[in-house]
Amino acid sequence: MNRDRTAKFLAYEGKVSVICSKTTDLIEYIRNLHDLTPTTTAALGRFATISGIMGHTEIKEEEDSITIQFNGKGPAGIMLAVVEKEANQVFVKACIDNPGVELPLKSNGKIDVSGAVGTSGYLNIIKENGITEKEYNGIVPLVSGEIAEDFASYFARSKQTPTVLALGVLVNKDGVKASGGYMISLMPDATENEITKIEEAIEKAPTISEMLDTEKSLEEIAKIITGDERLQLIEDNLIIGYRCDCSKEKFARGLTSLGKEEIKNIIEEDGKAEAKCHFCNKIYTFSKEELEALLK
Repeated sequence: MNRDRTAKFLAYEGKVSVICSKTTDLIEYIRNLHDLTPTTTAALGRFATISGIMGHTEIKEEEDSITIQFNGKGPAGIMLAVVEKEANQVFVKACIDNPGVELPLKSNGKIDVSGAVGTSGYLNIIKENGITEKEYNGIVPLVSGEIAEDFASYFARSKQTPTVLALGVLVNKDGVKASGGYMISLMPDATENEITKIEEAIEKAPTISEMLDTEKSLEEIAKIITGDERLQLIEDNLIIGYRCDCSKEKFARGLTSLGKEEIKNIIEEDGKAEAKCHFCNKIYTFSKEELEALLK
């Protein structure tokens, strides 16, 4: 049974938009799928969580999709996610180049996410529209490599939207204990009064993973981080799930794009070809006869 949940709220009489998400089961699935270490679980978990949240805030039509690349040039390599949406369901597929990277804890006892993913690269977000194809490509330099701050910087730079973003993954020896995130966006009519109240509330609030670990509901979390006891629930039971749509046909098209000479070389040297999906680890094998058919 999937216990994850995502919900949207309005605070301060519609002047502040809030989305809160619990992704514990999703990130545990991803941890097992990619055989992640605690360090890469925290990194890819944060990344997949904000990717799913963006699916519910940025995708307007079912034909649209978002591809997100996080390249911090660290030892864990590039993180990549593709996000699609159907009705109230968002589907994410995500991977990390080097899932086996594990680093010592930082001096404060926290997982060293920025040390694993790096801090000197960029965040690239590509939105594609089903009708017009590529619609928008936003590239921003990384701020800290902690992921939440980097995405908040993207919203500030690319969308001119004041945004507070928090992501957290709590990992123990048994796996993912708690995972989730929240995003607070100020509407144009938000005043200094609302901003001050939110700043004070966030300063006092525990981390998102701590609140989820102590079984705070999304409504309770939204009230804690905004300081508004009268906030309104506007959308509930929004789903963030994992789905990979790879197929042998798609990989066949990829092989065809290599060109005839390369396929001939594969036939002569190996007599077959294997292709592995980075998102679900499924392996597709092409026999000599299938490769010869691709040549035609």
